[in-house]
Amino acid sequence: MSVDRISWETEIASWRSVMPATRAGSAAEPSSGSGQEHLTAKARRRSPLLAYQRVCLVLDLVAIVGSAALAYVLRFSIGDGVARPDTLYVATALLLAIVWICVLAWRGAYDARSIGTGTEEHKRVVGAALLTFGTVASLSFLFDTEVSRAFVVISIPLGLLASVAGRLSARRWLRGRRGDGRYLYRTLLIGTPHQTFDMRTNFDADRAAGFRVVSEIDPPSSAAGVDLWLDALADHLYRERVDAVAVGRCETVTPDVLRRLAWTLEGPRIDLMVAPGFTDFAGPRLSVRPAAGLPLIHLDEPRLTRPQRFLKGAFDRTLAALALVLLSPVLLVIALLVGLTSRGGVFYTQYRVGRKGKLFRCWKFRSMVTGADRLRAEVLGTPDASMPDRYRTDPRITGVGRFLRRWSLDELPQLFNVLGGSMSIVGPRPMLPDEMSLLETDHHRRHLTKPGLTGLWQINGRKQTTWDERMHLDLSYVEQWSPALDLVIIAKTMKVVLTGHGAY
Repeated sequence: MSVDRISWETEIASWRSVMPATRAGSAAEPSSGSGQEHLTAKARRRSPLLAYQRVCLVLDLVAIVGSAALAYVLRFSIGDGVARPDTLYVATALLLAIVWICVLAWRGAYDARSIGTGTEEHKRVVGAALLTFGTVASLSFLFDTEVSRAFVVISIPLGLLASVAGRLSARRWLRGRRGDGRYLYRTLLIGTPHQTFDMRTNFDADRAAGFRVVSEIDPPSSAAGVDLWLDALADHLYRERVDAVAVGRCETVTPDVLRRLAWTLEGPRIDLMVAPGFTDFAGPRLSVRPAAGLPLIHLDEPRLTRPQRFLKGAFDRTLAALALVLLSPVLLVIALLVGLTSRGGVFYTQYRVGRKGKLFRCWKFRSMVTGADRLRAEVLGTPDASMPDRYRTDPRITGVGRFLRRWSLDELPQLFNVLGGSMSIVGPRPMLPDEMSLLETDHHRRHLTKPGLTGLWQINGRKQTTWDERMHLDLSYVEQWSPALDLVIIAKTMKVVLTGHGAY
């Protein structure tokens, strides 16, 4: 198969010839986003396996509902030979289907990068079944339901077997279609001619893996040309309708270049596969998935899937509501102290930057004198290494306010923000709109998630951290997010707040 190979100099020249003169001020300079904004502005690429994902969802629903019906028949046909309809079991079967499908989605059983090949898909299906069984069994015990244990014991194993059988049948069908050239990821190879030849040979030899090479491109020849290379690459990805990018280990593709390439691919959600030598950069975002037998590793995007975002949001709102109820007496006392000891309102609201750069009103107990925001630039100035010292001697803070800040009590009203959905319990530090101009291009990635009531900055020095340290901590959270990380941060926050470490 003939595949176009394009040198990076040729691609940049092509990009410059069609680039609007108004872009970034002139045709000779790249944008500060280095391709990401340009590519994101284009239409998002739909996964080649979107139809197959829907087929898997339908097969799972049929398997789960069918197994529940069969389990009901088997359980209640043994005694008197007749299986009578029962509203309780119909409702239980529907609830079981909903819970099971949600768990499958949360476990990534419909992730386009894991279905259709390899053992990872079956591991996730089995794991979801076990988790569903534990959830249903626990709920039955807690609420002392009248649902027969035999019904649960029969329906879930049957559903698992039927689901796996359905997936195997769908996979055989998919392999046949891929052999005909359908449902393939249009793939771009980045590397030296020798590297791309080896990758292309393996991809072409194993169509069942799901990749079809459409073009190859040389890596940047020097660090000075990375910005132009990324911008040209972004246009090339759109023109060729690329679904996946495979990168060989090259001297000029440094961890920093690879990081910026990964950010460029996040907008249109193009799959990225890298050589094992990049493991020092990617860390927890690496996941081993089959790639036609090649020594390539998939690099996941640092974003929450819809099920993960739903679960994180539900956890945040539940915890915020519970905390507001338990702390209501404390909130009332603080409100009285603030109102009686200084002139001004009890609460202080301020616009902060939220997820995707949207502004929201952040609530706090007033801890400064009225009009303190107008004195911010005069007192604190531009963030720099001495910022912690200026925070420590800030004359705008009232006596009660200093006590509230010492124990982080002034931030308790932000629980209302969490309850309303503009903040999370854990996330990057809420940023002022005036601070946006201080951010470098890479720093804007902190807005991929909602800002948090607490975060890595809270457990690593709080006000004592420098500006650069705060940015690093925020970006680290975005890159490494996981439910376990949130729990660790919440636990450590309680310790930090109780000791008052880093606050003044």
